[in-house]
Amino acid sequence: MAGEFWNNAAMEPKRSHRFLIQFDLLGLGTSQIYGRKVSKPSFEIGQSEHKFLGQTYYYPGAVSWADVTATLVNAATPDFDAILQALLRSAGYVDPDEISRTGNVDEAGTLNKFDAVTSLGSVLIKELDGDGRTLGTYQLQNAWIKSISFGELDYSSEDLLTVDLVFRYDWATYKKSSAAAG
Repeated sequence: MAGEFWNNAAMEPKRSHRFLIQFDLLGLGTSQIYGRKVSKPSFEIGQSEHKFLGQTYYYPGAVSWADVTATLVNAATPDFDAILQALLRSAGYVDPDEISRTGNVDEAGTLNKFDAVTSLGSVLIKELDGDGRTLGTYQLQNAWIKSISFGELDYSSEDLLTVDLVFRYDWATYKKSSAAAG
């Protein structure tokens, strides 16, 4: 059975460079072209232990999903920094300077889950085959941006500027594409 994989040209492993990450950019297009790398969802199952007559027994507990991190190329057009700042505001954040300018504390706001989730829309991680067809899609349920790092400027580098995002979510689902072989 082990030799079957290597001898069958139709059997192909998934490749780490064939993916798309997709989420809403506030109606300014798709994030798909900006993806450089993304971690796939992962989880850990907690445990409870029970000691009885010199023996320890373990029982599975609650599932906790880990953060997903993504590195995206920072674009000048559309201005990715401005878009990400707008996502923060649409999640409920009010800049203290805005409150000072208007003098209206009644307009102060805080982040909330509903606005943070709806401003981002669906977060999808699509795995692709060599022909660009979707093999399967992870969807982060109730995802919101936990942190943003706008990258680092460096006179000695010609690299593309990147933005690192950390997504927090409640759980992830995986759906195999009906077009996927096997």
